[in-house]
Amino acid sequence: MIKNLTSSLDFYFNLIKVGIYFLLPFIIIQSYSANSHEIRPAIADILIKKDEILIELELNLEIFLADIDASVSSNTDLAVNASQYDQVRALDSNILAKKFKQNFDKFIGMVTIKTNTRPLILKLISVNIGDAPDLSLPRYSHLRLSARVEGGDNEVRLGWDQKLGALIVRQINSEGVSQKKIYTGYLKPGQMSGPIHRLGRNPISLDKIILDYIDLGITHIFPKGLDHILFVLGLFFYSHKFSRLAWQITLFTVAHTVTLVLASLELISLPSSIIEPLIALSICYVAIENILQKQMGFLRLAIIVIFGLLHGLGFATVLSEIGLSQTRFIISLIGFNIGVEIGQLGVIIVAYFAVGFWFGNRDYYRSLVQIPASIVIAAVGGWWFLERIMPFV
Repeated sequence: MIKNLTSSLDFYFNLIKVGIYFLLPFIIIQSYSANSHEIRPAIADILIKKDEILIELELNLEIFLADIDASVSSNTDLAVNASQYDQVRALDSNILAKKFKQNFDKFIGMVTIKTNTRPLILKLISVNIGDAPDLSLPRYSHLRLSARVEGGDNEVRLGWDQKLGALIVRQINSEGVSQKKIYTGYLKPGQMSGPIHRLGRNPISLDKIILDYIDLGITHIFPKGLDHILFVLGLFFYSHKFSRLAWQITLFTVAHTVTLVLASLELISLPSSIIEPLIALSICYVAIENILQKQMGFLRLAIIVIFGLLHGLGFATVLSEIGLSQTRFIISLIGFNIGVEIGQLGVIIVAYFAVGFWFGNRDYYRSLVQIPASIVIAAVGGWWFLERIMPFV
């Protein structure tokens, strides 16, 4: 009877595995879609002159023109107006610029800018539509805006409607390549910036800065860091036992912290065209090793260190886009790294209580959970690797 029961269990286990393999192509397609159509924050560079404020704004104009609520949707494919977005995305750049100018009054009505004495009126100087012929990728445009200021206008606050999504605000000290970031703020949808002072003396408390960057680090892992989540899950599915997992996570954390610091200090640099494919390959590698190797050796730990160094460069790419304030560089960097570690720890905790706690000690854990999950992770990582190197082949 026991033999019959075991045979029946094996049948159902194999049936579940077949179902997982059958769903694999759909998982890959969805992962590709999420990677290509993610809504990223807009960036506003502010230069406060003697009698004028200049704002250089980089954003996805199609999100505004398609009336997508970026505070609700993190991906244009999943938005309510996804089809309208695709139609606007297919427009020629000149037609898109004309369409935006026709809707400029609506756009500027969603932007709030004021000094310590009065609200300001922004005027459009120019609009430059980005060149992105691949319709499957987002297209980013540049707006140049200006407003008049007076002698008593010592500070500025900036924000916009939550439908336009998150906004990175950076105060610069000059135009051109010699500019420095005096102030950097990450605004959640609908949030107003702190006071941005004319001379760059921004009285923002250290605890506010570190909390903002902790939040940014967590957000970079979840929900936006699917590649980093998959790598951490790859480590988890090798072994959910704390001793083995602790070694892997510790080495990975130390390694990506080192390159995050070095890259943020501009001591090392690699283009994203190299970093991103290698990160995808690292996901694929650790997942395949989960399937082929049962015992953790020195080579596994060395590989984790190497891949941790790569992931640190990936994190640094995010910070370089935001532009850390030179006056608060160290505290911002520490806050971001703490946020990343909290995000990674959250992934491990969720995975443990969802899978490891209930099934980790079962005889079928490796055949039913560990191997199928690793196959899915390896396939997604391999697909991302091919997708990221295709433009250069």
